Amino acid sequence: MLNLPLGHKLSRHLTIISASVLVVLLIAWIRTDPTQNLQTDWTAFDNAGDRLLAGETVYRPFSFESEPLPYLYPPFALWLALPLTLFGFWGSFITSALMALAPNIAGLRLFSRSEGIQRDRSTGIIVAVASGATISSTLIGQYSGFYVLAFGAAVLAYRRERHLLSGVALALLWLKPNIAIAVPVVLLWSRSWRSLTGFGLGTAGMALLSLPFGIGQWGGFISNIRNIADLQEQGLVPVDKMITVLSTFQNLFGLESSTAVSAAIWLPIALVLGIAILTLWTPARLAESPVRAFGALALFVVAANPRMYFYDGTLVALGLFGLWLHFQANGDDRSKRIVSMLGLVAWFGLWGNISTPLNVIVGPTIAMALIVAAIESRRAAVAENVVSADFVPSELEITGDLAA
Repeated sequence: MLNLPLGHKLSRHLTIISASVLVVLLIAWIRTDPTQNLQTDWTAFDNAGDRLLAGETVYRPFSFESEPLPYLYPPFALWLALPLTLFGFWGSFITSALMALAPNIAGLRLFSRSEGIQRDRSTGIIVAVASGATISSTLIGQYSGFYVLAFGAAVLAYRRERHLLSGVALALLWLKPNIAIAVPVVLLWSRSWRSLTGFGLGTAGMALLSLPFGIGQWGGFISNIRNIADLQEQGLVPVDKMITVLSTFQNLFGLESSTAVSAAIWLPIALVLGIAILTLWTPARLAESPVRAFGALALFVVAANPRMYFYDGTLVALGLFGLWLHFQANGDDRSKRIVSMLGLVAWFGLWGNISTPLNVIVGPTIAMALIVAAIESRRAAVAENVVSADFVPSELEITGDLAA
């Protein structure tokens, strides 16, 4: 995504050096007090697996006094928690980190392969992996890498005209329902019937995967989600760790998430970005560049969401990478420069897990990238129509040709 004027090699070298420095700093941070610093989200997943094996209740009512980190993923995600029960503290942490990082890298590679770009592709992947969102999701063990994998597998399958498989891959997004809920809408809008069918089959498959753990687990999951929603309405869940456009307004003006003002701000944002995303998911535009369409969808589900935390910014890195790949492949230098600039701003913003004020720049930045991509797509569509009209022969020309 970084497109430095001094050339590809310098860009790549600086990126690799920066990523190496970040890794060293993170290792130093872990070594200061490893047990304390690493007692984060992944421990809730580890505890969920332990409870399952012990026959205890997995989804316990959450309170800050008795349950510092709740388990909020759907029951089929317990398959991802079970491997953590095989090891002690450090083994569980390493397994959790690998389960977060490996699918993220795999998803980025699959995503980039679909556009046929070779030059600068590796640099873009390194930049995305070196983002604060990717590193933080790895350290705390969140499943954000699986969302990247879902998009990467889906766009590659779509590009190879395996549309049914593309939809099945997108069903993995049900790990976080507020991400997946937009998928059937855009598939329906773009008349991607086989992908929509695949998404339905994948959704059914996710539900079937939960059956070995018992149907009753769904009741606990829904109860925990309601509990967290109540805490969010009370303002007890930190908004400053979120990266949506709405959270930017809430942070800047001190708005509570439960207020009518917040809802009034969110609705037009969602509508504007919804129009932008549907512009990029028309059948013609989707066929022209699946990478652009899927990348824009990844940005949309973050920017237009009422709540999305910094660790899910892996989708921001993926989405901007996708837009950059598209403009790189199609030689649109102006749009490529704009997206590169927005990508750089978002990259710094995604370090909001270290300095929370940085989170406020992420949502507006990715919203701007979506709008830029939509405008470019619309402009290209108009140009195509003009060119097509110019090449339509007149009735007189056709008659003359036939006579000749």
